[in-house]
Amino acid sequence: MKNKIFIVFSFSVLTLFSRAQSFDPALAANLQQVIDSMRTANTIKGISAAVYYPGQGTWKGVTGISHPGSPITSDMEFAVASNTKLFTAVLMLKLVENNLIQLDDSLHEYLPAYNNIDSNITIRQLLNHTSGLYDVTSVPGYPDSMLNDPNRVYTAAELMTWAGPPLFAAGTGWSYCNTNYLLAGMIAEGVTGQSYGRLLRDSILTPLQLDSTFLDVYENVLYTVAHPWQGGMDFNSTPRTSINSAAWSAGAMYSTAGEMVQWYQALMNGQVLNPNSFSELTTFVGSGNYGMGIGRAVINGRTVWTHGGLIWGGYNSSMMYDTATGVIVGVLTNQLPAYAFQVAVQLISSAVNTPVGITETIANPSYGFVYPNPANDIVTIEIPDQKINHISVISPTGRLVKETLETTFSISDFPSGLYFIKAQTAEGTLSFKLLKQ
Repeated sequence: MKNKIFIVFSFSVLTLFSRAQSFDPALAANLQQVIDSMRTANTIKGISAAVYYPGQGTWKGVTGISHPGSPITSDMEFAVASNTKLFTAVLMLKLVENNLIQLDDSLHEYLPAYNNIDSNITIRQLLNHTSGLYDVTSVPGYPDSMLNDPNRVYTAAELMTWAGPPLFAAGTGWSYCNTNYLLAGMIAEGVTGQSYGRLLRDSILTPLQLDSTFLDVYENVLYTVAHPWQGGMDFNSTPRTSINSAAWSAGAMYSTAGEMVQWYQALMNGQVLNPNSFSELTTFVGSGNYGMGIGRAVINGRTVWTHGGLIWGGYNSSMMYDTATGVIVGVLTNQLPAYAFQVAVQLISSAVNTPVGITETIANPSYGFVYPNPANDIVTIEIPDQKINHISVISPTGRLVKETLETTFSISDFPSGLYFIKAQTAEGTLSFKLLKQ
């Protein structure tokens, strides 16, 4: 086991700034109708949702109540549960970028030995759930242990002693497991000498101005938290210290729908990780199509990157990123049974199937434009008084789709979705957004 390295490090994270954008009012009304109707149809206590649409900005919508007499508001915080894992995965990749760990390092280099936990398991296998470890949150009696003493603070090291025999040898299968992310949090603390909560705050939350996002138990509760409901009962009076301390780096974070979408937007636009780290994050493996803290799924024929979260008492969250259009959806609910995923599916389907034109093509439209936009065949790029020397067309995931010297060209063979166009002139490069119908 390596000695602890007590080091204070900082990450260079750029915050996404954009000028005021106008969200299409017809789409906004449609999205609000979706959450209202889903709440009514499924008797959901409360929903907080946000949708980011490239070129339009972010819509935020709420419906239902926190508790009688207190309607849900967009600044209320909800537990995001296992959507915490993406924060942990990104934190670990930032440690890699800072040369403090490597993904293929083994557990024995950082942690003591635990029964039923193979010390040769790698950090990579933790983050993509190929470790084969037993999930300590599934041990018989786990919920009762949390509720018997709800004020108790559990440590990840203590929970490691609950691990049963592994499900399979490391690297030979795939199984979603909270144990993996608890171990990752322990490694992060060990190599930095800082608490997991402090690392999150300094390296992700503060730089991205996620001021309403926090790690429960280890940070002060910020602003107003929506009451949690389960089985028709309000559990707000039940302390959540035991539940959330045990969830820790695998599921103890709280946020708003708006800030979760803001988080995804910054991450997906390359403002948090370098390209190699982002590639590791989105290398999907196993039967779960899982990367690191995020999975891949096909919903209504569309490929989305997604993760959900559910925690006793009861909160439910669902995040989705549509890879073709760049649309991001975040849904938080304050009750179990869980319906966040179903609401998110309806929202993303409404957003990507609604013909919304992108009118803001560059920072200053007087400098140039792309037309028609949206388009399905021939497009033209124009920049007044400048000659365009080279044009690149890039997908939302950063893949180069087309290079051309022609200012008028066909996109008929492009899949539908959002594209970024970079036009190079003698005076610099201008960026445009184009929606292929």
